Amino acid sequence: MRFCYLFALCALLFVAAPSSALAQSTANLESQLADLQAYYEELSQDRLDLEAQYEVLQGSRMLHQILQEQRASVRDVRTQDFEELLAQLRLDLFHVQRELREPELEQSQRDELEANLTELESDISLLVDFMQVQGRLTSELTAFENTLADYLFWTPSNRAMEWQWFSQFPGHVSAQAVRIYQALSQLVTQLSVQITLLMVAFTVLLLILVLKRRAILLRLSLYNKDVASNSASSPWLVPSALLLHGLLVAPLSLVVLIAGQFINAPVGDDIYLDKALNAVAGSLFMISFLSRILRRNGFASLYFRWQDDQCSVLRRFILALGWVLVPLSFILAVASQQTTQLSQDVIGQLVLFITSLYLIAILLALFAKLPPLYGSKLTHRTVASALLVLPVMLLIMVSSGYYYTALMLSGYYLATFYVISVWMLTAAGVQRALDFAYDRMQERQLAQQAVEREVEAVLKDHEKADEKPSQARVKDEAPPLARSEADAQGAKEQSQRLARFGLMALFAFILYQVWSEATMALDYLDTQVLWEDAATGDSALSLGGLVSAVVIALVGLVLVRNLPGLLEMTILSRLQLQMGTAYAVTSLVNYVVISIAVVTFLASLGVRWDQLQWLAAGLTVGLGFGLQEIFGNFISGLILFFERPLRVGDIVTLDTLSGRVSQIRIRATVITDFDRRDIVVPNRQFITGQFVNWSLSNTITRLTIKVGVAYGSDLAKTREILLAIGQDEERVLDDPEPTVLFMQFGASTLDHELRVHVENLSDRMPTIDALNREIDRRFKAAGIEVAFNQIDVHFRNELGIERQVGAVDSSPKGEDDAK
Repeated sequence: MRFCYLFALCALLFVAAPSSALAQSTANLESQLADLQAYYEELSQDRLDLEAQYEVLQGSRMLHQILQEQRASVRDVRTQDFEELLAQLRLDLFHVQRELREPELEQSQRDELEANLTELESDISLLVDFMQVQGRLTSELTAFENTLADYLFWTPSNRAMEWQWFSQFPGHVSAQAVRIYQALSQLVTQLSVQITLLMVAFTVLLLILVLKRRAILLRLSLYNKDVASNSASSPWLVPSALLLHGLLVAPLSLVVLIAGQFINAPVGDDIYLDKALNAVAGSLFMISFLSRILRRNGFASLYFRWQDDQCSVLRRFILALGWVLVPLSFILAVASQQTTQLSQDVIGQLVLFITSLYLIAILLALFAKLPPLYGSKLTHRTVASALLVLPVMLLIMVSSGYYYTALMLSGYYLATFYVISVWMLTAAGVQRALDFAYDRMQERQLAQQAVEREVEAVLKDHEKADEKPSQARVKDEAPPLARSEADAQGAKEQSQRLARFGLMALFAFILYQVWSEATMALDYLDTQVLWEDAATGDSALSLGGLVSAVVIALVGLVLVRNLPGLLEMTILSRLQLQMGTAYAVTSLVNYVVISIAVVTFLASLGVRWDQLQWLAAGLTVGLGFGLQEIFGNFISGLILFFERPLRVGDIVTLDTLSGRVSQIRIRATVITDFDRRDIVVPNRQFITGQFVNWSLSNTITRLTIKVGVAYGSDLAKTREILLAIGQDEERVLDDPEPTVLFMQFGASTLDHELRVHVENLSDRMPTIDALNREIDRRFKAAGIEVAFNQIDVHFRNELGIERQVGAVDSSPKGEDDAK
């Protein structure tokens, strides 16, 4: 009994100690819960007020300032993870409940445990309520911030750059210059140098790079010699050289980063210049790095094997881009931190306007000097137009007063430029590494082939000398020939495809992450209703739906026009497919793409199936009677695609029509006859009627050459000559072998048939021509007459007596004698 009492007391102390600590940690949850509930209600009301204000002030610059103030007033609610605390409370509750079931407990102990039980249940309930309110608040806060971001993106922040804007520009510039001077003066007074670990790391790295610059240059020269002499074989040579070039241009960026660490005080409206200097350091590094590797006879031409002329053009473009990229990075970093002062930033607005014009000019100059991309002028112009859209959009937005939107897009464009630059360098580096590996594989194969030739030469010498023991010894001592089963060129192509796919997937994901916030702003277009159902009030068509429909239509059109060629080039050409299979596959894929595009196009326009089902039912019945033949041909076309009784390229005979199948469409099939005429045949005739497909399963066909010789000819010799002619013709197959048959006694001839087989349909006519000519030549040489129809004509006078008709002289005298 005493042992049970001591055990219960220890358990009570074990439970009570953590419970008291947990009680202290959850003591302020009630006040925090009240604050969260109040803030949640306030945030919900602010969101409703925001929507009302947007409806009233839509398109006004004042709305943008109100939105910025509301964005600045949003509190940063730090969410806490109470899962572990809740689990601990529930574990303590379990221990208390288990102790209460002990029958040996005294009443005082039971009362204390019940009090702890009540307190734990209250704490658990309070904590669950707190977590629920915290989750709802987090969701509401995220939705509120997304709504603010959408409204800010689509609201003008500054005045449009009209004539009045330029006339008032000097006054606005002077006022902004005064504000900047005051902010910088305040910064100088508040400037304090703090030596941080990051600053020390940057400084040490800068000193190392300055001291080791000569060693880096020496190492690069060794790499360049190896690459120039084609003696380099390491796939790590390219990334190592890229790293060394990056270290050579890094000191200037490190100086800017160190300067940014000194300026740690905010300027004016909570603007931190260290962020701006960090952005400048990044743009300086990228411009310096790209311009260095694009030098004439430099890294790109030596390692990547790019042409010097193209490298020079790209380098001039990068240097020209640097004049706007560096200041633009600074302006973006500063302007993105502004809230209420953004509408008064006329200097940044003018700089971004001039930058857009400058980008348009240098892009036009770049694509005018570069050769056509992939050898296609259309592709070249398409890429150039797509890239020119970006600065043109910035120009339109800045001049229209959407300065904040232009700044956001400029940041995305800048990040995209960095990502694409890294993508191109990575792809070129991977390609060069694969080239190194391919060269190494070829060297090994050449060495193996050389060893093999030497061994074969030794074996031949011993065979000539008839030295069998020595020959066996040479075979035993010969090194094993480790032949590579993989073809070097095939392995290289497979590696290139895999590397391109992997890099494309990786950088596409990175670009998606870069533009993910911008794509969220497009949700705002769904709120702009263009047409609304008056009966139900539901939105039938929004601006976002219209834009999506246009994009879907354009993408579908591009896919329908280019997908067959892409599939043929990338997938189908590598498969061992039968004739016409590739065409059937691409046609079916085209129909699937068209169907998906039509369905998604209608869905984007707000057309639902419940609105179309009755119309579709009525049209189906009406069209079933009115367009029965068209639907029959349509279904027959699908049957032809799946059953494939004929394929593109097959030679068919339908009634009296013969020709080659050139196209199989969904309604009709196009046959090109041997007169080069295109004949359109409805698909239904191939399903319901009979036709001959000369090349469906076997292209071997039989030719029958009929020959009639005169009565009295040597039949054995005739058969021998015909059989020899069939066997000597090179296009005639040996299996089945040629045969000669004496068919019948004709009216004037002894009819024979020479039956031979040819492999391809294209050999039929040339073989018939060759056989006929050879039969005529050999029969003449053998004195065998090819008979023809003969008619005996008997002339009788009026008395019925036969008269002999002689030759008639054509001279006048002869005519007189005849008379």
